[in-house]
Amino acid sequence: MVSTPRRAINLGRQLAAIQAVLPHAQGVVHRGHLVCTVTLQPNVLCRVYTVKVTYRHRSSPRVRVIDPLLELHPRATSLPHVYSGGDLCLYFPGEWTEDMLLARTILPWTCEWLLHYELWLITGRWAGSGEDHTVSPADEDAESER
Repeated sequence: MVSTPRRAINLGRQLAAIQAVLPHAQGVVHRGHLVCTVTLQPNVLCRVYTVKVTYRHRSSPRVRVIDPLLELHPRATSLPHVYSGGDLCLYFPGEWTEDMLLARTILPWTCEWLLHYELWLITGRWAGSGEDHTVSPADEDAESER
């Protein structure tokens, strides 16, 4: 059986799909790049985040939280599921392909990431899939000496 090659979705269509779901989204397609800024609130109890999505065909979409600045859990030394450049790690390799709409995949996955991030700030445990990023418990002896 021969499979049909997947066609990348036009960048203008990607932006239109994002703006159909989030009319407040600000975006532009220029020289083969899509750059879009959106505000997301994973649930009514969560903060509102401003997120920047950049995408170019044959590349992975890049997502970065630009406001507010991401904080560390008090006992953590690094943010979980974030690449060294600050882009969010949202999916496993091969899980996203360029025939998928960003509005139906990357943006919901970003909301899910933000929800896991807020829970991690409170509990110190990353509840999402992927690598475990549980923060080690506080040293009770050190706490009692204070």
